[in-house]
Amino acid sequence: MSLRSIPPARFILLTTAAALAPTLAMAQQVDTLDQVVVTGSRLNGAGRIAPVDVLGRESLEQAGVTDPAAILQMLPSNSGSEARVDQLNQPQSSGTAQLNLRNLGLGSTLVLVDGLRWTSSAVVATDGSAFVDINSLVPLIALDRVEAFKDGASAVYGSDAVAGVVNFVTRTDIGRPEIRATHSILDGADETLIEAAGGLDLLDGRLLLAASHLDRSVLGSGEREFTQARTYGRAAWTAVTSYGQPGSYFRPSRNAFSPDPDCTNPAFTEAFRNSPTDAFCRLDYSDFFDLSPEETRTQLFADWRRTVGGVDVRLQAAWSSTETVARQSPSLPILARSLTVPVNHPDNPFGEAVLFRGRTLGAEAGASLAEFDYRTWRIAGDLSGTFANGWDWRASATSSRQHVAYDKPDAIGTALQNALNGFGGAGCNPATGTAGVGGCRWFNPFGSAHLGTGTRNDADLIASLTGSVGLRGASTLTTVEIESDGRLWERGSTTLDAAIGAQYRDSGFRHDWSELVNAGELLTAGYSPDFSGDQQVWAAFAEARLQVADTFELQAALREEGHDGGERALSPRLAARWDLTDSLVLRASWGEGFRAPSVYTLAGAQASQPSVFDRGAFVFVNTLTTGDPDLKPEESENLSAGLVFTPFAGLRLQIDAWRIDYTNLIVKESAQAIIDQAAADDLAGRTGTPAQQRVTRAPSGALTFVDLRFVNASSIQTEGVDLSARYDRDLFEGRLTAEAAWTYVDRYDIGLSRGAAATSGVGSTNLNTLGRSLPRNRGEFSLAWTGATDTFAATVHHTDSYRNDRSGITDPSIDAWTTVDLRYARALSDALELSVGVINVGDSDPPLAQFALGYDPVAADPRGRVISLGLVTRF
Repeated sequence: MSLRSIPPARFILLTTAAALAPTLAMAQQVDTLDQVVVTGSRLNGAGRIAPVDVLGRESLEQAGVTDPAAILQMLPSNSGSEARVDQLNQPQSSGTAQLNLRNLGLGSTLVLVDGLRWTSSAVVATDGSAFVDINSLVPLIALDRVEAFKDGASAVYGSDAVAGVVNFVTRTDIGRPEIRATHSILDGADETLIEAAGGLDLLDGRLLLAASHLDRSVLGSGEREFTQARTYGRAAWTAVTSYGQPGSYFRPSRNAFSPDPDCTNPAFTEAFRNSPTDAFCRLDYSDFFDLSPEETRTQLFADWRRTVGGVDVRLQAAWSSTETVARQSPSLPILARSLTVPVNHPDNPFGEAVLFRGRTLGAEAGASLAEFDYRTWRIAGDLSGTFANGWDWRASATSSRQHVAYDKPDAIGTALQNALNGFGGAGCNPATGTAGVGGCRWFNPFGSAHLGTGTRNDADLIASLTGSVGLRGASTLTTVEIESDGRLWERGSTTLDAAIGAQYRDSGFRHDWSELVNAGELLTAGYSPDFSGDQQVWAAFAEARLQVADTFELQAALREEGHDGGERALSPRLAARWDLTDSLVLRASWGEGFRAPSVYTLAGAQASQPSVFDRGAFVFVNTLTTGDPDLKPEESENLSAGLVFTPFAGLRLQIDAWRIDYTNLIVKESAQAIIDQAAADDLAGRTGTPAQQRVTRAPSGALTFVDLRFVNASSIQTEGVDLSARYDRDLFEGRLTAEAAWTYVDRYDIGLSRGAAATSGVGSTNLNTLGRSLPRNRGEFSLAWTGATDTFAATVHHTDSYRNDRSGITDPSIDAWTTVDLRYARALSDALELSVGVINVGDSDPPLAQFALGYDPVAADPRGRVISLGLVTRF
């Protein structure tokens, strides 16, 4: 792997331009200017060679962070995370949150807790990405700081560190037990977070305990006008569908669809037709989803330390439970097969057998519920000491697991078709019964069922036609690691330090679906097989640092890693720091990285129902994406250069230009691209083309299935500049801190397939590429003053305007968005503190984006103004 097509003049220009704009430089949350950070290196103190953002406890408290999703917002280098519930586009991962540094993918940022790995989530994103669920880590009260190493680190940490590393560092001791309670209110919902932490002496060691409990009520889409399809005249891009109830029917005699005769009856408040000649009875489902779900999260954490005979012993245990209930449409659209209403159906008004297009229940039934239950645990042990020669050593082991139970109602295909034939009901045997007689009953799909002018469908019949996806899955990770570091050589003020080590990892993943899903019986979920797989990884690594006086450092790292049945990867890294003067520091790094195929993309299979644009309308289509055991590792090459300028005491400016060349990406093929290609082949008169063979349609022409694969096919080349600054000074018998951070993305070029022309994804939602929403500019600005008893903090969040690349929309523009948060805290005594905070002081709605609910759920917070009252008591 080599660095390709580097435009040196352009790269130097970016760096120089950044250096000439110190007034724009924005600093990330660094608690002290002299803080030593070690994330990104195995050697103590080497973290200062490369850019590391540090969010300390004080910064997290001043920002009023009560949820890990808020941490994502504090990192401008992070974009494209899926931290908000979005049942339309992320139906299998509700309740989770992930990091996405540089927008290189949810699994391309390595997540550590106290320097050690954590299991990936038991669910994957809709694009098949495996990720670590940061909602499942440790209670926020247990955190000392969050360190974000924004440079490729595969040479140090191995697979998944392509974009960087985020290390959640826990507190080592708590002098006085403390309890924190925060209650937040907003228009239509509220939430309460209770946290507690303390320490005690136990078994000649020190035990730290922490716990938290979050209870959040539901904020439905009906609580906000900007989500409502009516607000935009029920335009085609809003939350409307041609799969309604009342439904539509394909009539063979006309070779066309006709709407239910009762479609426009006033009793059906959310049913409509676009015009008197519209062939479809449509449904407005914009009231039936969550902007913030009903959620309960409980977390426990314990850390015990003791020194025994010169050996430091550390044991950790963590447990988390997240229960999320997400609303969705009253019933799901019938996608997986075509169902026939026979001519002899007593309620059939058409006089011929027709094909049903719609769903079993309409708006009058109210929202249905999808339930997610995540249980996560982790145990870790660490031994460390010093050899007689002065070298330090460390041995560690972890075991972690996340289990998911996911239940979502869906119509059962065979049962529904039987019921349309008059053989419905739990007590009916179609082989021996008589249609509509005794225990055998008709299901009436027409509007007359609700109006009472036809056969009614009672609750028992509906229950017999409804099943659940019934997913039970688990992800596991076991790691064992040994390492040693110390001084190799010293002469005067010149030193050479080194570290060596080895690591073993064993990861597993399994999904067990209900028998209905295994049989392909559910009409929306379609078919998905059970699977399980595991992966064993062995790695050896070495790192060295040459330090000349206090003015020059050179870091070199090398790691070889391989997994069973796959290719080995050798990852080098070089980094240097040169202190030109006491106030000016230059630094640069180069490295190669990799990301091994996940167990899921190697052995898994994922059913999903993406929204696609087909024959002039948005529809959801059933897809199945299967893994490939022959997938190759993804590869990357990282280059960065920057400076740190301290013109006078209290002011620190940092500027870093970066470039990442990411190739051989493992992606899910685009359903939209295959549908479009099949349509083009149809138009050209071709038959039997690869695209046509992978698209299935009903006799009516409706899409029913698209066959997809996980493939090594894509690439990303991205570059940009991070600017940061921090200023501290004493003011009015207190301490004033002004800081900010800014990320500018100059380039984000995506190759969707080998040999294809690159597509620019910067400033785009990237719905038609492999990326996620990526505004060109994103920044955070904060001002805080802390006195003896009072603290005031203000934070400004800014996201640049960008464009929506969704197919079939009328306005691709998404405006810039700026919001302001405020927080005030007062210590009434050394044991009691009260606070009040306001998120989004101006109660600003997210900018209009032509998504189903009127905003971009990846980039915007739809909640509006959130007022929080907090109490901290110490004993």
